[in-house]
Amino acid sequence: MNEFEEKMKTTKNTLIDKEYVKVRKDTFDSMQNVIKETKKVMEFQPKMEKLFNEVNTFSKSHQTLEKENNNLQREVKALTTRNQNLIKENNHFKDYLKAILEAIKHFFRELLQIGNEPTKEATTSEIKDYFDNNDFDMNDVVKISRGTTKEDELFEYVKAPSYLKSSKKSNEKGKDDYEISM
Repeated sequence: MNEFEEKMKTTKNTLIDKEYVKVRKDTFDSMQNVIKETKKVMEFQPKMEKLFNEVNTFSKSHQTLEKENNNLQREVKALTTRNQNLIKENNHFKDYLKAILEAIKHFFRELLQIGNEPTKEATTSEIKDYFDNNDFDMNDVVKISRGTTKEDELFEYVKAPSYLKSSKKSNEKGKDDYEISM
């Protein structure tokens, strides 16, 4: 185009007839080149528009995905905070439950030491239930029952080794020697 414009400026001797325009050969060649290049551009324009539209669509899609990503990151952060709070709360309840179970163990031990026979039977049944539900393990049952009249029954129930049983002599010394430490 620039070349053609230069040629038109320098070509002052253009003859115009009613039906024809006479131009120099190099100017005519330049015009032909401009026409040829213009056709190429015209053919290429729909492809360029399509490409522009695709880029525009991708750009909008990218912006939408970025917004969605930011929203998801905020949600992840909120859920992480909530999860941390629930973990703290859960740990608090676990500690509370452990304290309650320790109090129950102590209470059961006291009932086995000072309770009457029906109370000891009911307590023994409860201890077995706690063991069956995995709230107490073998060591818990051993500590609760050692030195009581229900020691043999509970040791057998939890399959505790006999070497963990208390001796008869230490049994006579005092029942408080077998208290559960809290």
